[in-house]
Amino acid sequence: MAVNYKEFLEIINKGFLPAYVFYGEERFLIDEAIKKLKSKLIAEGTEIMNYSMIEDANDKNIIDSLETLPFMSEHRFVLIKDDDVLKKINDDTVDAIIKRIEGGNTDSCIAFVFKDKIDTRKRIFKAISKHGAIVNFEHLKFDEAVNYVGFFVRIYGKVIKKPVAEYIVKSVGVDLYTLLNEIKKIVSYSDGQEVLIDDVKDVISASTAESVFKLVNAIGLRQEKVAIYILNKMILNEENPIGILAMIARQFRILIKAKYLLLKKIDKKELQQSLGIPYFSINDIIQQSKCFKEKELLNAYKLCVKCDRELKSSYDGNLALESLIRKLCN
Repeated sequence: MAVNYKEFLEIINKGFLPAYVFYGEERFLIDEAIKKLKSKLIAEGTEIMNYSMIEDANDKNIIDSLETLPFMSEHRFVLIKDDDVLKKINDDTVDAIIKRIEGGNTDSCIAFVFKDKIDTRKRIFKAISKHGAIVNFEHLKFDEAVNYVGFFVRIYGKVIKKPVAEYIVKSVGVDLYTLLNEIKKIVSYSDGQEVLIDDVKDVISASTAESVFKLVNAIGLRQEKVAIYILNKMILNEENPIGILAMIARQFRILIKAKYLLLKKIDKKELQQSLGIPYFSINDIIQQSKCFKEKELLNAYKLCVKCDRELKSSYDGNLALESLIRKLCN
């Protein structure tokens, strides 16, 4: 079955399925889904023996993990975080995974995580859709992100009024990891019990979202020096390299989708709803999409994915981002 995050939570509160697929742009909620599923499946204190995370998949490590029996727990959890997993394993391994899924085996529950949209026509995804759950984590709508801002602020023991929360989302965007990073800085800065608009403006003196927009604009105009200057300014403001990359990648995903939708001659309101961005940003997105050809946008996103791997391999974050910007500008 194809479900959203809320429906996924309802499923695991009732019981377990043999397999799951998590994919989409909202990485914070994907990580939350993994934590919740892991805590439900694995008995407390037995994670070392009953949890396997595979980031470089091959036939042997997948089969070995699935065939290992649970120890002091009813279930094992096998998490595969490798976008290229289906290119790396042979048909026999795929058949073995499908057989376990169709048999309803939850001794070793398996979950796949993908950054991009999946091809649901593939055999393995058809089996998971029928016997498990495929969960799509799209970026949140504006109002949903505003609600999460209130939730994050309350976690830190403070309160925030809705207009102030809306200002944060308008300034930063709807990516939850980016929002959480900003909330941490804001609540640390705020003296009182309530987070005030002045606190927010002091901390978000230069909007991250606006900086990313200008950065992508400079890339579109092939202004390498300007793009590098904006990047360095963001780094000096202690922005997290992974957070910067996430917002750059998100901007290119929005532009790819906008480019495709504009060919259909849809109106601005429909475009705004499809992209899940505030209406006031639509004209800017339309103009920015004109700076790139479709092929350039797709290539830019692929370079972002490659840079993401480099950052997660303990690569120098600042150097990796600067290298990315130079490639995108040329």
